[in-house]
Amino acid sequence: MTMRISPAARAIGLALVLCLVDASQAAPVVYTLRTVSDGALGRHVFYQALVTIRMVADTRTVVSEPSAANPKRPVFKNAVGHATVTIDDAGRTLTASFDPGQIYVRYDTGAGVAGFGSAGISPNYPVALDCSNSGYPSDAAYTADCLQGDAWNLTNLLDGSAVYENGILAQLNAPSNPSLDVTGLPQSLSATTLLTGETHACAGTYTFAPDWWWGGDLWVCGGQAPEGLHTNRGDFFLQDQVGGSNNSWVYRGGWDLANTGFLNVEVLPDREAD
Repeated sequence: MTMRISPAARAIGLALVLCLVDASQAAPVVYTLRTVSDGALGRHVFYQALVTIRMVADTRTVVSEPSAANPKRPVFKNAVGHATVTIDDAGRTLTASFDPGQIYVRYDTGAGVAGFGSAGISPNYPVALDCSNSGYPSDAAYTADCLQGDAWNLTNLLDGSAVYENGILAQLNAPSNPSLDVTGLPQSLSATTLLTGETHACAGTYTFAPDWWWGGDLWVCGGQAPEGLHTNRGDFFLQDQVGGSNNSWVYRGGWDLANTGFLNVEVLPDREAD
């Protein structure tokens, strides 16, 4: 006797198989962003200190949505995990744990921007890597930071090779002139990879540099966040006071001395993250 399986039963069976596949692919993941920036943790105010933000999470909680910069590309986000911040400032080290829900890790593959965002302030604050360093889409229309990655600027330069100067994110987001060394890197928050770029740490917008030759370069963060990100050691703020302050008249304007940073995505084979 041949047993017949109804379409509904087959659909349920397929769904169970897919769930098992997803579960088998889930793995602990550690996101580590490190840069140099300015701000405060509780009562400790720092200037040009080493800042490390770390989140221990799981790949099964990574979600995606279309990028506003390029709807054909996804924005990956992971908001579930334990996050900490460590400040290394002139020999003094402070570490604090963020309250649940304060920050999340984000990678906008359409814009070519990655970092940590906050639900109540900005998807690019406290730290974003490789944001455009000039007004986008124009100086007059620059009302929000990090709408586009820096590769947008570089691919509009006559010397396209300049893209190699600006880190992995710019190279991944500039397919017209990629570096062969990075084209194979995953563009994901669910696979081990390394993303690098210049740092923006600003809850609002940057001021414009007084650069009479180049024009349009962003300078420093224009204001403090409306509220702190809550930790067990007091509120945490970042406000970039260096940015493009090398307002030189030479090629590429004022971002020659901008701070850079990296976001390391490390998928672990077992429960090492615990």
